[in-house]
Amino acid sequence: MKKNRLLLFFIVLAFAKADFTLAQEKQNNPQPKIGLVLSGGGAKGLAHIGTLKIIDSLGIKIDHIAGTSMGAIVGSLYASGYTGQQLDSIFKTIDFDKIISDDIPRKSKTFYERRNTERYAVTLPFKDFKVQLPSSLSKGQNIYDLLSRLLAHVKDVDDFNQLPIPFLCIATEITTGEEIVLDSGYLPKAVNASGALPSLFAPVEIDGKLLIDGGVVDNYPIEKLKAKGVDIIIGVDVQDDLKSRKELSGALDILSQINNFLTINAMKYKAPKTDIYITPDINDFTVVSFDLGKEIIKRGEQAGRDKIDQLKKLAIDSYIKPNLKNTIGDSIYLNKINVKGNKNYTRAFIVGRFKIKTPGKVAYTDLNTGIQNLQATDNFAKINYEILNQDKGATLEIDLVESEVRNYLKLGLHYDELTRSAALVNLSRKKVLFDNDIVSADFIVGDNLRYNFDYYIDKGRYWSIGIHSEFIRFEKDVNAKFAEDAGFLGPLGVNSLEVKYRDWTQQIFLQTRLNRSLNLVIGTEIKSLHIFTKTLITADPDDSVTDFTNGTLGSLYGKVLLDSYDNAQFPSSGWKLDGDFNLYLLNSQYKERFKEFSVAQLQIGHAHNYGDFTLRGNAHIGITIGDTNDSSMDFLLGGYGSRRINNLIPFYGYDFLSITGDTMIKVLLEADYEVFKNNHIIFSANIANAQDDLFKQNKWFSEAKYTGYAIGYGLESFLGPIEIKYSFSPQQNDGQVFVNLGFKF
Repeated sequence: MKKNRLLLFFIVLAFAKADFTLAQEKQNNPQPKIGLVLSGGGAKGLAHIGTLKIIDSLGIKIDHIAGTSMGAIVGSLYASGYTGQQLDSIFKTIDFDKIISDDIPRKSKTFYERRNTERYAVTLPFKDFKVQLPSSLSKGQNIYDLLSRLLAHVKDVDDFNQLPIPFLCIATEITTGEEIVLDSGYLPKAVNASGALPSLFAPVEIDGKLLIDGGVVDNYPIEKLKAKGVDIIIGVDVQDDLKSRKELSGALDILSQINNFLTINAMKYKAPKTDIYITPDINDFTVVSFDLGKEIIKRGEQAGRDKIDQLKKLAIDSYIKPNLKNTIGDSIYLNKINVKGNKNYTRAFIVGRFKIKTPGKVAYTDLNTGIQNLQATDNFAKINYEILNQDKGATLEIDLVESEVRNYLKLGLHYDELTRSAALVNLSRKKVLFDNDIVSADFIVGDNLRYNFDYYIDKGRYWSIGIHSEFIRFEKDVNAKFAEDAGFLGPLGVNSLEVKYRDWTQQIFLQTRLNRSLNLVIGTEIKSLHIFTKTLITADPDDSVTDFTNGTLGSLYGKVLLDSYDNAQFPSSGWKLDGDFNLYLLNSQYKERFKEFSVAQLQIGHAHNYGDFTLRGNAHIGITIGDTNDSSMDFLLGGYGSRRINNLIPFYGYDFLSITGDTMIKVLLEADYEVFKNNHIIFSANIANAQDDLFKQNKWFSEAKYTGYAIGYGLESFLGPIEIKYSFSPQQNDGQVFVNLGFKF
């Protein structure tokens, strides 16, 4: 019995000694500090996300991160607490075309602002009669907004060493070429500066220094990481190799090659300093291949797996990076909004764009919407902002850089089957008489000379004031039955007519908006309308013109405009309501024989998408109240592609000016399948009835006279929509082909 007790004593003693030895060894050999360096590389930097997913899966704890450009963007998000898997999910939902550009959601624009973006293909500022080319393709505002939203949970951290993972990034001072290490301040702004790729994004000002992409001076900041005292460095390098002569196929390739001379030479001594050097196979991609992000991320994962034996040695069995709670959309109690940098625009004008009440609880998404609303004015070169926490809430600090541009040259192109080919040249000037006014003049040359002139004083929520003048003309061969049905002339004895249409309109109006989508307009209008033909032989040999109508009409009018469509040309969601009422008080053609009459229209549309498939519906009703004496303001249905001209209504299956009546109702249904991004296959079906006094009949719609269908292809381009449609009707012998190129004007 004593022997057994003695044996047990020695066994316990042996284990105790072993535990003490292991504890002592662990104390003498602590877990090494691991640093992560992420290079710049534009879209190729998305490969960093794939490698981070592998690092997370192995249980590797990163102690410090250094990054440049795209490496700074991904690195800052990872350092703030996101996991590799969360970053993968986030970046898969981002539309990089909108982020890289200065694209602003349509809902953030007023109707006047939408007009500017949905009419002109190119906008160029000019000064002293010289066009001023922009310093970059994008202001970088959208990427700044995105980073501010994603990093909102660390908004109070101004020392990047206090982030969940300490972090630093590199930028370049553009005026001196000096390398700037950013390890404190407002994190979104620092990262935005590090990723401000020259020519693509505008420089970012921090502490009086004008900063651009850090890749210009140090695209792989391994020395800065070593200086932080890390023991082992994992490096992910997504930089380009030098291209051969055959591979240099464009200006972007040549610019990238020049920039790569410095970085590739630097990597000759930087790469050997890296303990685990990971180089994803991304030679098939460019710095702007964001549309191939999923594949780039996969390449990053594969590169991580290729080094898995080395990475496993750094794993900590018990370590799992905690999932960051999704804070996007969370609210904050906001005490007030402070504005600085504004010289020409009042605080009321700026704060009014946010449409939020302070003090009060405000969602981060509403703050982001407010920034977009302000950006949509195009009055500011940059909108910097921070959220500063205080004892009883937070303050939104807005630091504005006002745009110095007042003059703009805008260009556009268009073709359709009615107004034919046209080139648009616009001259605009802001702040002519007041800080918030604009003068705009369109000169339209081509098959039909036209013009538009606008003067607009934007009063925001109050009644804005506008003056509008335009001249429209077109010529169209139509079936002679058009003139007979419209009551212009009796039986003509000819099959077709060349109708010439001239409209000269002047308007003065007041406009107010109840929200971003709903506008009310009241005004007065003078319209000179001349519709005639030279086809017919007149009784007077000296007069070669046969007038259908030739007079000046005066009216009071009102409009209700609601438009929440996400896209003007190919909407996939939202509603549209367009109602107007004109009370005509005079017509010079009939003088004392003129009787007052009214024309009212209401159009309601809705779009709803199911993935890449969208269904759209539109109902349009129009009615004339009273005796018009002539049919110049009747509804004329047919054709597709032209902008709205008076009561000319598009209708598939029929050519322009084919169907007439002083009353009409029309329903349009469309199925839109986006086969590729911005490429649409659309099937359309419309049905209508139009004739005089239509609603006095019992079966005014159930026995609709006209039906038509169309199948077509549409492409969204920077010039505007490019569409070709084949339309047909069971009531017509021949089909119609309609082509529409560019924005409508």
